[in-house]
Amino acid sequence: MLHHIVVAADETAASREAIRTALRWATRAGARVTVISVSEPGTVPALTGAGAGSAHVQPSSPALDSMQRWLLPELAREPAWPAPETVMAVGIPNIEIARFADEASADLLVIGRKQRSPAARLLVGDTADAVARRSRVPCLFVPKPTEVPTSMLVALDGGPRGPTVLAATRGIAEALTARLELVTVEPAAADEPPELTRSLPTARTANLRHMLNGEGAALLVRRGDVVAEILGEVHATEAKVLAVGYHRGGPPAVVDVGSVARRLTHSAPCAVLTIPL
Repeated sequence: MLHHIVVAADETAASREAIRTALRWATRAGARVTVISVSEPGTVPALTGAGAGSAHVQPSSPALDSMQRWLLPELAREPAWPAPETVMAVGIPNIEIARFADEASADLLVIGRKQRSPAARLLVGDTADAVARRSRVPCLFVPKPTEVPTSMLVALDGGPRGPTVLAATRGIAEALTARLELVTVEPAAADEPPELTRSLPTARTANLRHMLNGEGAALLVRRGDVVAEILGEVHATEAKVLAVGYHRGGPPAVVDVGSVARRLTHSAPCAVLTIPL
């Protein structure tokens, strides 16, 4: 299920990679694409119109005109790509992006993830995190050029919302004809021999295996720190997309004490697909 992809864009290189990724995925899935650019109030001329997705949508702006000029040669080089609709909104970016994707009935929201230093990653007050906390639509965060994946790695924690994460990811993967690879992480018990820990799964993992019965995708169980082990699996499988459940709501926080999903979104070297919970 991938009929409408919305991609948030500004004039950065990261946003251009997000647009390219959205167009590649849309071509494979037969989806349409809408590119939305948001300007802060007071940075654009007075509104001249309105459209679906926000009461503050207007038909054009200098930033949007610049993006459209960049798109023309891109589309000429890739004639199979669908020509996207472009929309300009005025307001707080994370609010307007999430609102537009929801009201436009998007199946996926794509956002470029800017590269940050380790020190900068300690703070999660950026637009990408704010969008993920607000969005009712799955979000794909793109840190670098991302082709259509042949497989997607899904991190599951064995909780009751695991089926939600799996079902949403499966729908997107099927639209891209990609297979699923599943991973979960159990904490390593310091007072147990490693061979015993490896051979006896916890009740949580046993329940997860039961939930996945007949799913057709093998579940890999790793043990240790959750973030470190999932990142280890990303590197081991050379995953291009990591899917995680992402709790909506809440204020920005420090990554080191934030949720596992927040830490993975900022640390993973690949694209991260967040499924709203």
